[in-house]
Amino acid sequence: MIDTSLFPYQNHPYRLEFGEGKNITVCFFECDHHLQKYISRAKLKRKEIKILHRDEKLTNPIEKNQKKVRQGTTKTSRGSSGTNRRNTKDLDTSGTAGNTNKPTKK
Repeated sequence: MIDTSLFPYQNHPYRLEFGEGKNITVCFFECDHHLQKYISRAKLKRKEIKILHRDEKLTNPIEKNQKKVRQGTTKTSRGSSGTNRRNTKDLDTSGTAGNTNKPTKK
């Protein structure tokens, strides 16, 4: 059993350590999926990392088959999806806006 003082967050049982010397980074994860996603995004190598679970030590830190990690969908449009369009019927293009009640000079 691993020392529970290494896990200060009750809902995050996965601990990832990487780095050298004084520059050691420690991250906590809620589930294995988030851990594997972080490892693949940061391109960490098996020799560089140490993974611990609150209840047991994990022996295989990086899965060979990483199909479990979903690739994010990318949006093709950068525009806002909630745009308001002006109705062209509301626009007065005759140039007489506000002057409809005045008689015209002859």
